[in-house]
Amino acid sequence: MACRGAKYHHDGAQYGSAAFCNLFLSEDKGLDLHFPATGHRIPLVRGTAVIFDTGQPHAVIDRRSSGFDAADFPSNKDCSQVFLTWEMSIENADVGRALNVAFDIDPSTALRLSEEQVWLNGASATVCPDSGRWRHAD
Repeated sequence: MACRGAKYHHDGAQYGSAAFCNLFLSEDKGLDLHFPATGHRIPLVRGTAVIFDTGQPHAVIDRRSSGFDAADFPSNKDCSQVFLTWEMSIENADVGRALNVAFDIDPSTALRLSEEQVWLNGASATVCPDSGRWRHAD
């Protein structure tokens, strides 16, 4: 896969039962993988491997920035990142335990849904692309 920065998002709706494993192949271009809920920033340099819960909001941001800003990624600047990605099933008890991931599933609601969703306080939730904070889906 590849990216040129990424707004805050989560991948839980598409990959809710998996953890992502990413191995970054590009040279250091001054970008970090940022998890706003915890404040973790991981410098993206060749050889960095990251395993994380797909439901956690994250972004690829400029290392000097406090958050995502599209102006940090002008078209004339090479800020592309190439990485290998694969999935590990969190439904595997050993993987879920190692990552300390607990599913909070409402079976009666889940039966009525046609696709995976992430909910917050009883309503479908999304991530603010600018801050990485959870909010109710509109």
